[in-house]
Amino acid sequence: MHEAVDNDDPGLAALDPGERSAISLGITLKADLILIDERRGYAAAVSKGLEATGTLGILDLAAKRKLIDLRGAVEQLKQTNFRYRKEIIERLLAQHRDG
Repeated sequence: MHEAVDNDDPGLAALDPGERSAISLGITLKADLILIDERRGYAAAVSKGLEATGTLGILDLAAKRKLIDLRGAVEQLKQTNFRYRKEIIERLLAQHRDG
């Protein structure tokens, strides 16, 4: 069961308005999954009973469903201001190459 979102909740106070809104909307819609890349936002979403993932998780799901070319999507992502750890990208690509 999901909790109601309290904007005075200390667990949400440190989050930016977009993250608080995503969590609130996820709870309201009883979302299967919400997208949050920041660690604090992810942790807060999970603490509210939501399943959360980041951008790379969404790309992983899309690639598993054969909806995207993962390597091409990652190359496009690298051309943006998206921050990522190189080893995470390499592991994700290797999983799809080997799997």
